[in-house]
Amino acid sequence: MAEEQPRQFDGYLAEIVEIQPRKTGMFGSIIQAMCKVLEGKDKGRVIRRNLSGKAKVGDMIRLGDTSREDKPINIK
Repeated sequence: MAEEQPRQFDGYLAEIVEIQPRKTGMFGSIIQAMCKVLEGKDKGRVIRRNLSGKAKVGDMIRLGDTSREDKPINIK
């Protein structure tokens, strides 16, 4: 039998460099984080992304797309 290769994930590796103190979403489960892109054509760029779940500064995440950036959360 052929040995299985480890599954490769699509997207670009990014590191969380800052977590915004505000939360959004219907139940406050979405946070905004500033992420530094480590791979691809936008390498070195810092973009704002919405994340669900637990995250902390220094975590590595995979972004499917680095060309778009989320809007800042405006609290009314």
